[in-house]
Amino acid sequence: MRHKKALAVSLILLSWLSGAGGQERASKSEILRTVYFNNINMAAVLQSFAADYDVTIGLETDPEKPQSQITLNLHAVNFRQILDGIVQAEPRYRWRENNGSIDVVPVNGGIGLLDSRIQAFHLKDVNRVLAANRLFGLPEIRPLLVAKGLRPRSPYPPSDRIKDERLSFDLHGVTLRQALNRIAHDSGTNFWVFRSYPDHTFEVSFSCCPS
Repeated sequence: MRHKKALAVSLILLSWLSGAGGQERASKSEILRTVYFNNINMAAVLQSFAADYDVTIGLETDPEKPQSQITLNLHAVNFRQILDGIVQAEPRYRWRENNGSIDVVPVNGGIGLLDSRIQAFHLKDVNRVLAANRLFGLPEIRPLLVAKGLRPRSPYPPSDRIKDERLSFDLHGVTLRQALNRIAHDSGTNFWVFRSYPDHTFEVSFSCCPS
């Protein structure tokens, strides 16, 4: 709740449409804005823009610094320039497009897990938490976790908090990252974060910050 209040106070979005009367209306991603955040959690900033632009954003954090605070003061910028400003404010990261989604990844490559490809991912009528837990429990993923010395950070978020979701998946030949993008998109959250820690634990969340 504290993060939401801070975002409401700190985010200033001043928009204008360019061009004369005969020109087409600019797409939302091209509208120029002024953005100001003061010492706000980077994941919270990304989650805010995922909701605002209705685009799926996935954040893989740097294991050496799972949480980052950033300050932004940008004027007359579009969506891509906002993303540029975010990674300039926290140079541990870069961003890239991924089939219509946005990946924010460590410049050092992270732990090299999320770009692992899975053969198939089939689920029916599950919620986002259960979908993510089953994703990382796939037979081809478990040996990778063991090889990297990774284990889930416990306890898992209780999946019974989300009782009205009925997500179904039939994915083939996608990466873990792309599967997480699909879970986030289909659940309407449009954001996920994968955090790995120096103690070799990891967690996946579809909200920016611990409650």
